[in-house]
Amino acid sequence: MNTKPKELSIGDIFNPKNNETTQLDKYVIPRYQRNYAWLEPHIKQLIQDIYDYSNRTENTRNYYLGSLVVYERAVEGDIHYETIDGQQRLTTLNILFSVLKNEFHFNIRNFEINLRYDSRPKSSYTLEYLYNPQTRKDGYTFNQRILEAYEIIKKELKKIDTKDLNSFVDYLNESVKLLRVPVPKDTDLNHYFEIMNSRGEQLEKHEVLKANMLDVFKKDAKSTHVFNTIWEACANMEKYVQYGFSTYKEKGEHHSVRDLIFGADWTSFVPRNFDEVVNCFKTVSDKSDGETMLHILGNEKGDISKNKEGKKGQERFTTTINFSNFLLHVLKVLVNQSNKYIIVSETEDETTTTTKTKKSEDVPLDDKRLLDTFNDYLDNNSFDKKEFVEDFGYHLLKLKNKYDKYVIKRDGVDEKWSLKQLKVSKGNHSYINTFSGNDDSDGSSENQKVILLLSMFHVSAPTLIYKHWLNAVLNYVLNRDEVNENGYIFYLEQLSDAYLYDNFLAEKEDRVDYYDIIYTNNGKRSRYNNINIEAFLNKGTGVENFIFNRLDYLLYNQWEEQKNNIPEELRDPRFFNSKIDGFSFNFRSSVEHYYPQNPHNEQDVLENKSVLNNFGNLCLISSSQNSKLSNLLPEGKKSHYSPNDIESESIKQRLMMCYKNWNTTEIEDHYKKMKTLLMTTAVKINKETTNI
Repeated sequence: MNTKPKELSIGDIFNPKNNETTQLDKYVIPRYQRNYAWLEPHIKQLIQDIYDYSNRTENTRNYYLGSLVVYERAVEGDIHYETIDGQQRLTTLNILFSVLKNEFHFNIRNFEINLRYDSRPKSSYTLEYLYNPQTRKDGYTFNQRILEAYEIIKKELKKIDTKDLNSFVDYLNESVKLLRVPVPKDTDLNHYFEIMNSRGEQLEKHEVLKANMLDVFKKDAKSTHVFNTIWEACANMEKYVQYGFSTYKEKGEHHSVRDLIFGADWTSFVPRNFDEVVNCFKTVSDKSDGETMLHILGNEKGDISKNKEGKKGQERFTTTINFSNFLLHVLKVLVNQSNKYIIVSETEDETTTTTKTKKSEDVPLDDKRLLDTFNDYLDNNSFDKKEFVEDFGYHLLKLKNKYDKYVIKRDGVDEKWSLKQLKVSKGNHSYINTFSGNDDSDGSSENQKVILLLSMFHVSAPTLIYKHWLNAVLNYVLNRDEVNENGYIFYLEQLSDAYLYDNFLAEKEDRVDYYDIIYTNNGKRSRYNNINIEAFLNKGTGVENFIFNRLDYLLYNQWEEQKNNIPEELRDPRFFNSKIDGFSFNFRSSVEHYYPQNPHNEQDVLENKSVLNNFGNLCLISSSQNSKLSNLLPEGKKSHYSPNDIESESIKQRLMMCYKNWNTTEIEDHYKKMKTLLMTTAVKINKETTNI
């Protein structure tokens, strides 16, 4: 038995170059493993990562997917690799190759499904069916999660033009690597799996980055302590940053560190730079002398050990991003708002020296490149390293405070999106609505409108590296002491216009980069001509999620007007009076043909098939709903709802249900109205009453 780790390219696993007698290695998922569980964000992240690396100028560099921990199981003289760790990636890659073979007609000579599940025949059958739809058997059911993954991959790959897709596949085969690690023959696999899944985590990249940054302070114990306290206060993205600072008042002091930074009611941000943050810590230098770097790195409580709050607020909210990704957002905002941190590098050959300036737009939002991205700044001699770290620490603290106040979170109390700030009054802590709120209720229409806009952007970009909207928001709120709700709404609506016209309704060569939308154009639309909207709307499942979500936001604000635009004789009285008060944006990712492409009965096939992919016949629903209802006629789909239980569905779908019948006439009528509404741009606001 070979116990040495082996580096394999994805081509080695799925498409070996050897002669036709070469057999693919076989993998099996044992019964103690969970079923396939990847969702859209995981799948899109994998596709995007491989695509990004395949397009990098230094594309000879390999991309490592991680390890595949296996046990060599003997089966009738062959070796089957029992997969202990890595099954989610392996399953997704099998699905990816089936998509490439069936949907894009890549000639993958030796590929076949090389994975089966020990105790999940439905999953094994679904993989075989996706590889070869001719294998469909009557009475067999599918693993819906695997089917959804197929559709997600197909949709993502359709966004890539032919030339780039060829490069993508070549890079996937040759340069994407997995390390296959066999475990010894006498390993107790159940015990090994249990230990592996409960093991302590390795040092994370952001912890390594913190150590690198703290190194600039050397023997400055107070600055070291302050920077570490800032870092740890911000690292818990689900807890309001104020909780990371001490409420303890030293003898003779009238204010705690928390009061000095965030004001007496904790709703402000007082310091103007890193030195002023340091000055809020009065006596820390006396207590910090002699602390080792190891002690500091291991101290996650900072100055809060004397606080009496415990875990207050820590478990209530769920954040939209992780800390490593937030660090990259802070860096991108910092280097774009400051002219101090320009990276200049020189390369020499025998005759010339070439000077190259790294552009601030080159800061990626990819947390796998966290250390490389920051090292470009920490290892550069073009500016003072200590000044950069201090400036970054200050912006990290300030932007985390802004993030907590002006960016949505999931509230564990009701599992709804919330926009709240932390406030203390007479010693009592509470969360109040950020705009026009003085309690813990749903709050003003302005607060709700901001929540809708932010959640619209968030669910349209589930993958972390696509959350450019968040970078735009952080850039907008950074230097505003107080953000006016009307100005904020106007900015977000303008940003939505820019997303639509400059990106989602533009051909690839005409698209405006997100960096330019945010930092060059200040979130404003720049394209006004040569917009062929029909080409982007009437493309069936290829319509972007953002387009549907933007339309839902506009419909939310014009629901009664749009509903009443339906001619009275076309209305369905069962659904016409339904309400949208409880609507919220969720991760709906499946584009549904309301009139199905393939009805159960052939006689129900729509006579005018050309309108099936018309935007008027499309809506965005959850993948689970799509799998259940996809081939039902509109009346059959309606029967699964009552007028009062469709609050979880998109507003466009609800409007379509308000039609009594659904045929070519209704599809075309709905399309014209939705097209006009979709193109509506931000309403001008009286600038005298706003701080835009």
